[in-house]
Amino acid sequence: MDAERIVRTVLTHLDIDTHDVRDGTRLREDLAVDSTELVDIAVALEQAAPVAIGTDQIFAVRTFADLVACVENAPRR
Repeated sequence: MDAERIVRTVLTHLDIDTHDVRDGTRLREDLAVDSTELVDIAVALEQAAPVAIGTDQIFAVRTFADLVACVENAPRR
């Protein structure tokens, strides 16, 4: 599974511009993602990939690299 590709696709579908997103890009500060959007991202990722992402996991995410790692390390469904 190409977690980075999946994450970029999901963010794009949620109208988050990923053109300048790098590993260190902070979701909240740089992309203005709020807690509701984080939950939306988790749900969309679960629909796009066979993974289960818990609330604790998604709220621990700070950067784009964290989000990719979250998908890579999430339990498979």
